[in-house]
Amino acid sequence: MTPDEGTGQRRRRSRRGRRRGRRKRSTEPLARARTIAREKLGIARLRPEQERALRALLDGRDTLAVLPTGYGKSLLYQTMALMLDRPTIVVSPLIALMADQQRALEKRRLPVIRLDSSLRAAERRAALERLAAGGPLVVLTTPETLESAEIGQRIADARPALLTVDEAHCISEWGHDFRPAYLRLGRQRERLGDPQVLALTATATPRVREDIVARLKMDDPELVVAPPHRDNLRFSAHVVDGHGKLAVAGRLLRRLQRPGIVYCATTVEVDRVFRALERARIPADHYHGKMRKADREAAQERYMRPTKRKVMVATSAFGMGIDKPNIRYVLHYQAPSSLEQYVQEAGRGGRDGRPCHCVLLFDPADVDVQRHLLAQGRPRPDQLRRVAKALAAWGGEQRTVKAADLASSADVPVNAARALCARLEELALVEQTAGEEWRIAVEPEVFDAGAEDLARRLEIERLADERRLAVVRDYAQTPECRSVFLRRYFGEEDPPPCGICDRCRAAAAAQRTTPTEKRGRRGRRRGRRSRQASANPES
Repeated sequence: MTPDEGTGQRRRRSRRGRRRGRRKRSTEPLARARTIAREKLGIARLRPEQERALRALLDGRDTLAVLPTGYGKSLLYQTMALMLDRPTIVVSPLIALMADQQRALEKRRLPVIRLDSSLRAAERRAALERLAAGGPLVVLTTPETLESAEIGQRIADARPALLTVDEAHCISEWGHDFRPAYLRLGRQRERLGDPQVLALTATATPRVREDIVARLKMDDPELVVAPPHRDNLRFSAHVVDGHGKLAVAGRLLRRLQRPGIVYCATTVEVDRVFRALERARIPADHYHGKMRKADREAAQERYMRPTKRKVMVATSAFGMGIDKPNIRYVLHYQAPSSLEQYVQEAGRGGRDGRPCHCVLLFDPADVDVQRHLLAQGRPRPDQLRRVAKALAAWGGEQRTVKAADLASSADVPVNAARALCARLEELALVEQTAGEEWRIAVEPEVFDAGAEDLARRLEIERLADERRLAVVRDYAQTPECRSVFLRRYFGEEDPPPCGICDRCRAAAAAQRTTPTEKRGRRGRRRGRRSRQASANPES
């Protein structure tokens, strides 16, 4: 047995012991969780999936919960935080999302602090003092803050009982590209004292679920998955070329009830659609990453007011964690890069349970737009080979190198250099010093072979991106029920037709209309046209 295997077995035995201890200490833990949810969180009745996840957590099991938007994923860590005698860490992808979560918890008078780069010195000091005091506490933070030397160590010193990763699909979708700290969350778990793990997301294919479990080093996790289907979401799609898309969107937006969201793939298209809505006197705001932060925040604040009935035109930068319950439609003006992204964004509508229209306008040219965006975001095999060559050159001089200097040497963007070093570190080919500099950790020939193997893997990932784009096209053009298509994509074997999407409604209408009725309708239409012509001889 290797030292690593021995450590792993000791860790698993320790977890099993903790589970037995929790079960002995808790006589009716699920009943207590129901009471907390009702009295502290205002949830009268838990969903079956929530109860199953809580039961697993109370038994000490790592848990991955894949539940649609509006199913109350945050209730799981909030309830557990009030039942544990040590802090609950919640890792979130966006500072704005954490700020919203903090306000919501403070409104319910639950113990919560936030630790991220946006805090002032006094706020940071107060949060760390509260953390050191211990006891039940929700600690909202980012993966980058969690791995920082000072704050990360202070969090570890608090011996957290539960590590929650919110929006866990980001581990698979963002970690490989521009958030390498997500790839190191499993290592941070060990640094925190190996607490129990809860991973939460609204959508995850079987492949993404496996990635989440592996990255977080989850031990025999309970998998709680609800279909990505909600009875009030009415899916539809229109295949339309770019020249006619704005007119089609205009007709739909005049007919659909507000408030709504219009998603575009690029900032240029956001601005163009927003100006068109202004000219049409449709109340609208816009949101994208190239706007000033103050302008984005003001637009979001206006949109989130309960009485506002506006349209938000935005890139995918808008919406994660948005809790506006009465969104009546989500229209994708340009196709997203994957069905995972599409379902995440479409699911932001109709959280109040009332009908919401989820509309995709698909132009075949959208695929080229997304292909270009993916190429910009994901490191390429040729970039990896240049980074590997530069690392070898620095190593040949017995020198370590910072990511910015490595990027300059390899002629790649700094984000790409960081992401590629994180991927090489996963394979134990490089290591990072205490000064956040990089160096090769193996013999040169081992490094060269490993780097080339990773380059081939990056090409496979590029092909996977292409397959996901092709599935979006297939979804837009499918003749079958939209919900069946989506649910089968996310791993459900034999889902039933929804009866409310555009395909189901068209099929039902066709069945109701007999050949005789069709002839009768055509005759009535001809009669109306004849009478109109008689009444308007100049027409």
